[in-house]
Amino acid sequence: MERMQDFCGKRLLILGASPSEVSLVERAKKYGIYTIVTDNNPDHNIARAKQYADEAWDVSWSDLDVLEELCRQHHVDGITAGYSEFRVENLIKLCKRLGLPCYATLEQLEITRDKAKFKQECRINGVPVVHGYDSVDAVEHFPVIVKPVDRGGSIGISVAENKEELYKAYEYAMEMSVCKQVIIEDFIYKGTKFDVYYAILDGKVFLLSSNDVLNAENNGFERVVQSSWLFPSKHHEAFVQKADPQMRKMIRHMGIENGYIFFSGFVDESEDFVFFETGFRLGGGHLYEFLERKGIINNLDIFIAHALSGRARAVQLEADRLPELKCVTINIYAKEGILDSIVGFDEVKKLDSCEFALVNAHVGQKCDETKAILSKIGMFYCCDEVPDRIRKDVDTAYSLIKVTDNRGQDMIYDRINTSLIEHWWD
Repeated sequence: MERMQDFCGKRLLILGASPSEVSLVERAKKYGIYTIVTDNNPDHNIARAKQYADEAWDVSWSDLDVLEELCRQHHVDGITAGYSEFRVENLIKLCKRLGLPCYATLEQLEITRDKAKFKQECRINGVPVVHGYDSVDAVEHFPVIVKPVDRGGSIGISVAENKEELYKAYEYAMEMSVCKQVIIEDFIYKGTKFDVYYAILDGKVFLLSSNDVLNAENNGFERVVQSSWLFPSKHHEAFVQKADPQMRKMIRHMGIENGYIFFSGFVDESEDFVFFETGFRLGGGHLYEFLERKGIINNLDIFIAHALSGRARAVQLEADRLPELKCVTINIYAKEGILDSIVGFDEVKKLDSCEFALVNAHVGQKCDETKAILSKIGMFYCCDEVPDRIRKDVDTAYSLIKVTDNRGQDMIYDRINTSLIEHWWD
């Protein structure tokens, strides 16, 4: 039986060296894997994963000619990437050049990053989707959400409440789209944003978890800011009954054999679901600590194992040993200004229920409060079987984290109403 420890001594290249990649580096090193990260930013305070990897290259993860030669020179055994569809695209191309395994194909990536193609795939497999419009002139009801078909992470997204705003939103989305295609959909503000997560191991599909989303209270329709994710969704059982079979059918229809995939949608008061996008990659929610504590899986292992062996046989998926465990993720976004001080995250890590904390931003970073996307300062999440204990630790975390600009002003964009946590799953 193949084990993760069997990869000891293998050489793994990771495309990207942002703070998000630090956990991927540390996980691989836990198994004795020699880690290399690549990114064209030579500043290791920004490309922070370079501080943790065994080796760092100051080469863009999109410079395939240079990377191909370096991989051959350094006898790289496998390559992986996460957190960006553009990195995954380059991963697929580089692996093909080198004859190395890759968990995704370009065809699968196109379905999962192109929102129009994804909706078509949903319709084929009976997955309900958000109602959309073919053109600006076809819009009959407001508000609507306008976004590029090929960008993730809220890039290029705007909410329009009237025709004038719709035209501006359309131009902005078109500007941010790589393939110059835009999608317009009803903006569902009376339902709850809902995400669901699956692992696929050697052709077998496993439902891992789900979450509900709390958007910034002071945000209105101006932009989409996800301030918190609560796991599992209080609608999880309804999803299992109403939409899980169709999701599994769609995953199989796409021919996915290995990997990790998540879907985003909405659920209304009648617990009916509609979906609008997906990601076939590691997600920015960094769920691995939560899932590992439940005894299920560490989803980083899927990407590491497949990169080094071409299969996920070494990854063991177990039964949920803590079904009552809850998790609340808090995202900290910035107001407009220049970051001068970020403190408190190290203290947050010491809280009893805190399983994960990450600082994404850096001192001196200029943050623009525009419709594009707010700068993310950092995140943390707390896990416990008792929601009130989570609420208390989130309150403590909010009191510990201080983020100020060069004028000494508070730069935190939004803080959730933590009283919601205590009764969310009632």
